Amino acid sequence: MSDTSIHLHKSKTSNNHVEIEELIRDEEQVRVRHWYDAFIRLFYWYPTDIYSPRERKFLIKLDLCLLIYTCVSYFTKALDKANITNAYVSGMEEDIKFYGDDLSYAKSLYSAGYIVSMAIGTLLVTQKWSRFLLPTFELIWGVLTFCGAAATKPQHIFCLRFLIGFCEGIAFPSSVFIIGSWFTRDEVFRRVMVFSVSSSLGGMFSGYLQSAAYENLSGTRGLAGWKWGFIIDGIFTVPVAIFGLLMFPGPLQAKSQKDTKPIWWMTKDEYEIAVERQVRSGIDGARQYDLKILKKTILHWPVHFFATFWVLLNIVALPDGTVMPLWLKYEAKVHNRFTVSQINNYPTLQSVVGVVAQFFLAGLSDSFPIYPFLAFTQICFIIAYASLAAWNIAWGWKWVCMLAIGLDTVNQAIVSGWINRVCRHDSRERAFVIGYSDAVSQAMNIWTNIVFYPTSHAPEFRLGLIISTIAAFLMLVLPIVEVYLTKRDTKKYVEKKERELVERISVGSEEKGAAL
Repeated sequence: MSDTSIHLHKSKTSNNHVEIEELIRDEEQVRVRHWYDAFIRLFYWYPTDIYSPRERKFLIKLDLCLLIYTCVSYFTKALDKANITNAYVSGMEEDIKFYGDDLSYAKSLYSAGYIVSMAIGTLLVTQKWSRFLLPTFELIWGVLTFCGAAATKPQHIFCLRFLIGFCEGIAFPSSVFIIGSWFTRDEVFRRVMVFSVSSSLGGMFSGYLQSAAYENLSGTRGLAGWKWGFIIDGIFTVPVAIFGLLMFPGPLQAKSQKDTKPIWWMTKDEYEIAVERQVRSGIDGARQYDLKILKKTILHWPVHFFATFWVLLNIVALPDGTVMPLWLKYEAKVHNRFTVSQINNYPTLQSVVGVVAQFFLAGLSDSFPIYPFLAFTQICFIIAYASLAAWNIAWGWKWVCMLAIGLDTVNQAIVSGWINRVCRHDSRERAFVIGYSDAVSQAMNIWTNIVFYPTSHAPEFRLGLIISTIAAFLMLVLPIVEVYLTKRDTKKYVEKKERELVERISVGSEEKGAAL
């Protein structure tokens, strides 16, 4: 190669290195000009100055088909998960002799089934046919929810909770992975926020539905009100599963995958737009697993960091759905303060807090760094849980602390988008990290529910609240480690892309020289 060729080669390499660094910088940044644009983006998702008409039309259609299904599906999951506590405080405890720590055991069995299913979902979600996986499992858990109305003894509930947990286990990791494969950096947090909000709404409406069933359907056709709660939840779930079988697109496959076709409602042009966005944003599309990738993933830091973080997240979330309902039931029994309807309805205020907090904190994570929002949430938990651990506090402050428990959904929304962001360059790592992290946390939940929040210790749960306070503190400081590790990985990624460009330029120069 001549000196002139070498000089040109170096010049091109230098220019391309700058281009790569700019690309990485662009990926890390978001498309807002002023700080107040971030608040506008919470409501205005398809600005004409950012999206072309083609891309805008595609995004609207994608949100209508993909996002709506995942949200409604997750809503039914939350509905069918929360209904056991609502049934418990509405008469199931006395009707089927569901005494002692049976409620804690049932929740732990749910977690056990969840773990087994999650392993399946993590490995299969990258398959081309995986779009049928979630709707099929949802159809099954909807039928099992109906069966809760037929329970006559604790063993029936134990079996059903394990099976429902098994079917619901794939819902979260599959949905978060699939959302992350279609949407870019400055789109994904808002979508995950809406997805997570649907869970809060599910938990909230579970209380309202159980209250309505108790008041209006008790005794109808010889069934107790709490049994009608299970029937109504099943009626919500099954049609949603059928909708998913027809409309859910599944994950966006990698550009290199052969014989990949869009779902029936997506045109070829729209599918090409999706692939262009995928490549532009550095998102690796769904691909097959192999042992080499699994080994690489297990040895890479994100799987261990986020598994640890998710365990802490779930420990912080343990009081949700347990502490407030059982406190209200205790107050009703001992002091005759609340009715059955109030016991079902008042905990839904936690979901209201969660919905509002997710909308602003998780929604703004598309535009700002996530750590301030995570930090604010953990500080609230530390204050609230430390106060509840003391227990003998002012009545009004106790209510504030109880409502603050609803902030746990903010953690889930932000961390879900965070994983998609950090692991965007390898779809198989991303799927594994999402599934493995949630699986490990659910494995911990099998015993943490029983040890830290046993029903027999209601309503104070002093040990559990102390442990949850410590977990919130650890979540406050751990992100510092991630900042360093992500910067190191970004540097390696830039160097890798530069090497690839050098090789392509060298090959191109040699071919051009041979032709001359």
